[in-house]
Amino acid sequence: MTLQDFPPRFIQGLSEIHQSLDLTATKETAVRVASQIFGAHGASLMLFDRSHEVLKISEAFGLSEDYKSKGDVDPRKSIGETLQGNVVVIRDIATDPNLQYRQEAIKEGIKSIVGVPLGVKNVLIGSLRLYFSTIKDISWEEMEYLKMMAVHIGLALRKAFYFNAIRSSTTSIHLMPPFQIGESMLNLVKTATLSGLSKGCSLFLLKQESGMLERVASFGLSERYLRKGTLYVAQSIGEISTGKPVVISKVATDQRVQYREEALAEGIKAIIGYPVFIGKKIIGAMRWYYDFEFEPDEDHLVWKEYLAINVGLAIEKNQLLIQLKTRQDWYADILFEMDAKPYSIS
Repeated sequence: MTLQDFPPRFIQGLSEIHQSLDLTATKETAVRVASQIFGAHGASLMLFDRSHEVLKISEAFGLSEDYKSKGDVDPRKSIGETLQGNVVVIRDIATDPNLQYRQEAIKEGIKSIVGVPLGVKNVLIGSLRLYFSTIKDISWEEMEYLKMMAVHIGLALRKAFYFNAIRSSTTSIHLMPPFQIGESMLNLVKTATLSGLSKGCSLFLLKQESGMLERVASFGLSERYLRKGTLYVAQSIGEISTGKPVVISKVATDQRVQYREEALAEGIKAIIGYPVFIGKKIIGAMRWYYDFEFEPDEDHLVWKEYLAINVGLAIEKNQLLIQLKTRQDWYADILFEMDAKPYSIS
């Protein structure tokens, strides 16, 4: 493909990447389009698994199953684009020491690799990698186009992440079986953690008489941290006392964190808290914990607000079902007693 043909092909590729709200479809399109436009042997989308501090292939195009299953990628041993935050070119894998799986790449027929960091707004989420079957010299124009494509892939993933997060978490909430709220809420905070790109998430309910927060579900946090002590509304981060979301972007310097030293020991560097309502009454809070300093954008906060609203609706629905069952049981008892008593005519 000539340089003259490149811009229209590039624009067409970007439009394909932005077409779908579905996360899987977006990832599949991104690697296919990137590989085809840049004439690569294949492409992969590597996303961070923060719990294990590795990169995992989330989607790939043009690569064999053997190569895709070679193992997780350690950012410190790999080509380094996610650590440096810049495009990294491995021109000749046979001579470059910055490669974790050199023999597997050679077996795959790969001779050059280009890695581009990917971000969702201000959060680094992983890398786009292109694999070439010939030694590749990247021109300045190709490098600029590649950077631009990475930006658009990040934007498309961001949109799909949020849509998928809202869909999966709210579906999980409203499919909760009645009278099994504990198990359902555990699934909820797990979904909220993974879809929120966070280290962990907890759901708290407010004990009105004591002003304490009772943790009813948690995911991604150690038992040591969960046992740190009692949380009080008056001393905690403030989303319940104010009725508004609270963003703690830097736990290390923010005095609103009740157990700041324990949070830092847990590796928590940022916290986002949202009040949970039933009607106009605050009944608790959802909190997300991050292992990196984080200043969320408006879109990120919008989906968290929507999730917190649906948690309140689900808890209200469960309470109403309990009340209905209690009343039903009461009527059943009354009717049973009436049937059991003999009728008399005076």
